[in-house]
Amino acid sequence: MTTEEGQSDRSDAIDVRQRFKGFLDAGSRFIALVVRESEDGMFELIYTFDQGGKVADFRFSIPLDREVDSVADIYPGAMTAEREAVDLFGVRFKGVRPGLFLVEGKSPPEPLRKRQIGGKGGDVPG
Repeated sequence: MTTEEGQSDRSDAIDVRQRFKGFLDAGSRFIALVVRESEDGMFELIYTFDQGGKVADFRFSIPLDREVDSVADIYPGAMTAEREAVDLFGVRFKGVRPGLFLVEGKSPPEPLRKRQIGGKGGDVPG
């Protein structure tokens, strides 16, 4: 599999479902979802696909408090990735609830989030 520069879209994620249907119609396979919390107070979501042996990605940024459309009904394998992003980062997907990986009250909340300047993921204030 070779890597090529993927698609990049810094939109407000309105067309996420339409873009995913396009990947599916093109025969692409969903590989992974990567989440990054940027310094400017945004989540960057990077969805990676196999397109006939080449890697392509669909990227967009959203405010930390914005809810994103789930694409798990289009690519069922995306459900686990979305639930992981919910538990580990606090990304909000429509219809996806937390609790797959972390147990409420026994795990730090959103352990991969940046909590403070110079802080590390999982830092619990207080």
